[in-house]
Parts: sequence; structure tokens; C-alpha cells
Amino acid sequence: MSRPRIYTPRRGTGIPRRAREEAVDRIYRDDDGKLPDFTRLDRRPPTWRRWAVGGGLLLLAVLAVAAWASFLIFKPYTAVSGGSVNVKIDAPPTATIGQELAYRVTITNDDRIPLAQTTLELRLPEDFAVTSADPPPDDARGFRWTIGTIPANGNRAIEVRGRLYGTPNQDARIEATAVYRPANFNADFQSLATATTTLGTSPLTLTMNGPTESVPGEAVTYTLSYEHTGELVVPETSVILEVPRSFALTSTTPERSRTDELVWNVGALQPKAKGTITVIGSFRVGSKDPYPLRATTTIEPVPGRRLIFAAPEHVTAVLGGDAVVTATVNDQTSSIDAPPGSPLRFRIAIRNDGTSELRDLTVQAMFEATSVAERSILNFSAIQDPANGAAFGEQLAPGLRRGTITWTPKEVAALATLPPSEQRQIDFVLPIHDSGSLPGFPASGRITFAAAISIGATGGVERARQVTAGPIEIRVK
Repeated sequence: MSRPRIYTPRRGTGIPRRAREEAVDRIYRDDDGKLPDFTRLDRRPPTWRRWAVGGGLLLLAVLAVAAWASFLIFKPYTAVSGGSVNVKIDAPPTATIGQELAYRVTITNDDRIPLAQTTLELRLPEDFAVTSADPPPDDARGFRWTIGTIPANGNRAIEVRGRLYGTPNQDARIEATAVYRPANFNADFQSLATATTTLGTSPLTLTMNGPTESVPGEAVTYTLSYEHTGELVVPETSVILEVPRSFALTSTTPERSRTDELVWNVGALQPKAKGTITVIGSFRVGSKDPYPLRATTTIEPVPGRRLIFAAPEHVTAVLGGDAVVTATVNDQTSSIDAPPGSPLRFRIAIRNDGTSELRDLTVQAMFEATSVAERSILNFSAIQDPANGAAFGEQLAPGLRRGTITWTPKEVAALATLPPSEQRQIDFVLPIHDSGSLPGFPASGRITFAAAISIGATGGVERARQVTAGPIEIRVK
């Protein structure tokens, strides 16, 4: 492969020298006939835009360097530690609830450089009632002190006194934070310290006594007994009783300050003080066991904050809650209309929803009806009762008569026991008189029907109780 040739004009060829000089002269000579000095090349004068861009970049560089130096050297900031500065809290390891004690906080500067400024902030236990502080804090709520300067190898101390309350057998925690600035440094540092005090047992005792079993409607009495067993005065004390919704209150001794809550304010208690509160009430029909009642004693070391010191519970089993009774008339559980002479189909059903066997059941149907000449508008002489219950009637008032029909295990053997989840029922038909069977039959009348089940025993508990259903109104017209 041949190499490329480089053309080089031979001597004596090309543009003559004189022609070249004349061409340059024509191009560069000015109007005054002068040629520029080709031995010196001048740069183009800079424009204002170039000056602006260059100056801006230079200014930004200077500002960046100044900001970084300020952050590293001149700007104050808070660090976790700096120098040999220690914070110590002297606190008792244990204390009786309500005991007066002192917390002493000491800031020690073990460095050779003094501290230019120092502040201290305390976080005291929530239930610590302060009685004094030496020196007094700048902010009594935040417990903040401006300590000022601390010399090299020097210290400063504060002391806070008060009474410590809180939850029995729990730790109460105090925390101290010192923020300081060494004299040779333009930055803030901080040092932390914590301490705990374990509270003793509660100086208040509370007991609650009451029945372990009851039946709906039966009057029950609960007794709350409180006692101060400590050696220090306990501040404002209250006794609170929590009862289930099915509990109907009858009376209390002593009376409460507010009738809408079961709270008794017994005031500040001296050592060895004691008292008793009595509560009487009953459980409503339909209640089911068990029913816990919870009593508490509380103190108020500071306004608006209550501390629980004792909280016993007492459980009462409501035995009537396991029996469900249903009464119907013509398959209806609410009021119905019926014409004279019509038959009324009655049903009484009892179901055991509990876990214990029910024994010795007695079923009773109760009627109150309009009467004429002391005769009920219900025709008992025409009753259809396969179980053959015992009927009884009595005159309550002029124009009003009561009638009852009773079935016992003698008439219905299945009423002797009712195991859990089983049901017993009694059906009978009782017609209404008309003008043919009852002379003077009124143009309209009224009948009310209700059922009652008496239970002799529940499981191993021999206690009679009664469960009812109804009444249902029957309008005769």
C-alpha cells in the first residue's frame, strides 16, 4: 500500500511575495493609512454579562465558605457531652407513701475551664407534691433553674422537698438535665442523670362483704370497711363502688354527696382512722350470674388527680337469671282483642338456660278480670286443662275478680326437675263468658294474664325464688 503524498510547493511557485503584501495592506490599513502592530495580540474587552457571572460565582463561593465556618466554629449547638461536667441526684431508694423527702441535685465541673452559663431542669414524679425548693426555680411549673457560672473544679446544688405519693410498690422516677457552655467554647452541651424511689405498700385497706348468691328482687346488703393503717396523714380520700347495670340501689349509709354516682368523700384520714359504708339494693328480674361489684379507695394528692390505693371485688351469683319464662295468649305475647264467648288458648313455658338443675317447680297462672255479680267473665267451669291444676278465685273489688290456677310436681311430675337446656310447658284453654252463660254480661270487659314460676332449689342451693312473665291484656268487646 502506497503512502499518501504531502504537497509542498516548490520554491518559486505560489503567490508572489509582493502580491501577498499588497493584499494584507488593502485588508488591514485603516482610513488614516496606518497598519496595526501585528507583533502584539490584544484580548477582546470583557462584556458586562461576563463580569456579572464571574462576580456571582465568586460571591457564592465566599458565602459557602463563611457558612461552613460559622457552623463549625461560631454557631452555638447542643451536644450530649463536653468537658468533665457531672450531674448527680441524691434520692432515697425507698419511701412510705405520703412521706416527706428531699431530692438534691448537684452539678460538678471537674474541668480546668469554668462554665460560662448553666441551666438545670427537673422532671419530678407525677405524684410528688412539692413543699419547698432551695433556691426557688425560675419556672415553678417547669422546675427550671438558671445556675449561671460554675468555676473550674466547682459545683452548684439545688434541693427540692415534698411528699411522694403514687401507686403502691411502684418506682417513682426523677430526671435532671443540665445544659451548660464552657467559657472557651461557643456551643451548648448537656448532661443527664436519673434516680428512682420505690414506694411502699398502701396505707389504706378496704374490704367488702356481701352475699355470694341472690335472686332477682331480693334485698341484698354490701358493707365496705376502710382503715388507715399508716403513720402519716392521707390527703383527700374517696370510696367508690362500681355495680352492674342490673343492680337497683335502695339506700346507702352514709348518704352520698351526689345521687348520680356511688362515691363517698371521707376527707383527709388521720392515722388509725376507719369507717364503714353500707349499700342496700337488689338485682332486677332477668339478671344472670355472676355479677362482680368493685370497690376502690382513692386519694387526691393534687387537685384533679386520683390515685387508687385499694380495689377489692365481690361476686354475687344471681340465681334467677338461669330461668326464662314465656307466657302467651292465642300465641301472642302482647295485648289482644277477643269477642265474648271465644276460647282463649294459654301457654306457660319455662326454659333452663343455666348450668345447674332446677328443682321443685311450681307454675301459677294469674288472672284479673271484669266481674258481674262476683262472677268473672272468664268461664272457669268450661276450662280445658289436661294437667288438672288447682283453681282458686277471690273478689278484689266491685266489678273486679282474681283467679289463679296452680300446678305443682303432684299434678305435673315433670316439674320436679328441669335439667339445663330443657323446657317444660303447660297448655290450657279458658273461654270467655257471653250473655247466654253469664246474665248481665257487660258490653266490654278487660282481662289481664300473668305467669309466675316458683323454683325451690338450684343445683345444691336450697333457696326459693320466683320468676315471672307478663302481664298480657285481653280486651273483650
